[in-house]
Amino acid sequence: MFGIGATELVIIGVVLLIAVGPSRLPKLLKAVVSAYREFRRATRELRASTGIDEILQDEDLRDLRKPLVIPELSPTKKPLPAKPAPTKARSLTYTERLQESPPEGVDLAELRYLEARPSPEEQEAIRAAKEAKLADEQQVIAAKIAAAEAAEVEPLSDEEIAARVADKAAARQAEREAIAAKIAAADAAEVEPLSDEEIAARVADKAAARQAEREVIAAKLAAAQPPEPEPAAEDER
Repeated sequence: MFGIGATELVIIGVVLLIAVGPSRLPKLLKAVVSAYREFRRATRELRASTGIDEILQDEDLRDLRKPLVIPELSPTKKPLPAKPAPTKARSLTYTERLQESPPEGVDLAELRYLEARPSPEEQEAIRAAKEAKLADEQQVIAAKIAAAEAAEVEPLSDEEIAARVADKAAARQAEREAIAAKIAAADAAEVEPLSDEEIAARVADKAAARQAEREVIAAKLAAAQPPEPEPAAEDER
């Protein structure tokens, strides 16, 4: 408020407390507040009586408050380039951190790297082996291409095409005849319906078999149950 911060307000309060005294400070604050209220009331009455608010809201005055000339950018003056967005730094991996700061020290790690590094003769041998492997792969690919070109199937003649179509038609006709023969054999071997006596005999056999199964299950359950304990004999007096 009024460009005064909290620290300044505290300092002013301490100075007033020392200068006025704790007994007269409340009366002084009440007098300041009442004077500020009277000033605000008088200001409102003055603005209402003079009509300054309506004058300030007039359209002509608004136009007068606008700038008369708006400066334009010269063609030679270029706008400032936009600042690039800050990129997020990538965190190092465990291997990269070990490479940056090895546990045994930078000097020892560099010595081990130099020792493990192959000599120029070994590097030349490795390069020659890679070139030989690449040449072998190229030869294998060329041989496969040549074999595919040599084994290219020649187009069939009209007679060969007709012969293959006839063979397929004959094979299909043989399949149809075999299916028809199977259907005829199934029709000839159709089972005659059973008589009432045969049906009753079969039902009786199934009932006897089920009864025998029930008896076997009952016997197994009886054998699986524990024997009942015998009553304890009374102690002789």
